[in-house]
Amino acid sequence: MSGITAREFALQEKVPPRAWAVLFTVWFASVCAAYCQFKIPPLASWLFPAFRGELDAVVFGTLMSAIAIIGVILAFPAAFIVRKIGLRNVIVLSMACLAAGSVIGGMATSVEVLLAGRLLEGVGIGFVGVAAPSCVTVWFPIKKRGMALGFWTTWVPIGSVLAFNTVPMMAGAFGYQFPFFFTAAICVVALVLFAIAYKMPPGASGVMAVDGTFKDGCRLLKNRRIWILGIVFFLFCACTIGIMNTYYNTFLETQLGFDAQMASSLTSIIMLISMFVAPLTGKLMDKLPLGRKFIVSIIMMVLLIPTGFFMFDTGSGAYAIMWAVIILQGVGGGMCGGSLRPTGPMVMPKTAMGATMAMAVLQFCQNMGSAIGSPLFGAVMSTFGWQTASLALQLPSYVLALVLCFFILPRGKDAKLEYEV
Repeated sequence: MSGITAREFALQEKVPPRAWAVLFTVWFASVCAAYCQFKIPPLASWLFPAFRGELDAVVFGTLMSAIAIIGVILAFPAAFIVRKIGLRNVIVLSMACLAAGSVIGGMATSVEVLLAGRLLEGVGIGFVGVAAPSCVTVWFPIKKRGMALGFWTTWVPIGSVLAFNTVPMMAGAFGYQFPFFFTAAICVVALVLFAIAYKMPPGASGVMAVDGTFKDGCRLLKNRRIWILGIVFFLFCACTIGIMNTYYNTFLETQLGFDAQMASSLTSIIMLISMFVAPLTGKLMDKLPLGRKFIVSIIMMVLLIPTGFFMFDTGSGAYAIMWAVIILQGVGGGMCGGSLRPTGPMVMPKTAMGATMAMAVLQFCQNMGSAIGSPLFGAVMSTFGWQTASLALQLPSYVLALVLCFFILPRGKDAKLEYEV
């Protein structure tokens, strides 16, 4: 098999055995990155007293958006850094940045130092978001990539579930610094496992497997559909990562009366549901013809729109509404993760460069969404209240995303891929 070309490798039907080891180590590294990103919201009850006078709702949102801002800056450079140093080296570098950033955060005695650690973590997460799916894509045949990427997209819900359930326990038992050092340790483990397991597949171009020049990569950014997809992803991430993942546990604690552990655990159920829905959606995307794939994105947005109305309701039916929001966000969010990420390579040329640039666009839009969503919601909520902020920000975002979902992919029985393998 070592003599086949990259094209022949991508067209084969059978998944090579090593691909599964690659998928697991890439996925584990990605889960560690998500755990690192989402360890902050469950620490709210500890961070506000520890940094009293320095931390308010807007600054707290900035602790989440700091990672996203770095992700925005790095999204496209990361695609070309991959070309220079290779997919494997980029993931190793990302894990090192995450570990170092977590150590800095655990040692921080001021918000400025805490922010500095978050910025370094943002470098690591920015690299993971671009390079990790490309690592998976180059190892799986085209007809199996939706399933593989659908499984990989569970990195965010699984990392979030683990963070929201374990971080409060660790902070309560050992202090709020302990989760930072624990995160650093698991990132080091991920670095070692990935470095041992990962190699390039047969037919890959050198150590990089990212073909083409800088101009070739820039030329791909003229693709209209990838930017429509990116805007949908931006709106989705502004609401889910920027608002729901950052603030919902605080809402449950401060407005509905749950303690910190229970509020975090309830919030994690959303990501737990997404964890199962995302790979199933990826598998469904593999089976649907191109002209029918857009239906998945329509369904997910229809599920998410009601949460823009009711997510932060505190009326007499607040607890029933809470469970409805948890279910709708879990299913809708999982469908987004399992469909939007795998759609990226579908609308770009079927090469490693095409996949990498697609993921760079999605990573850029994801981070832009969460970078804007967190502090913006914190500011609006502080002035006008939870419900008004949701109606003003989440509801129109989901409605606009629903409209745009009709234009991501060609529709109908005669739809053809815009690029052949």
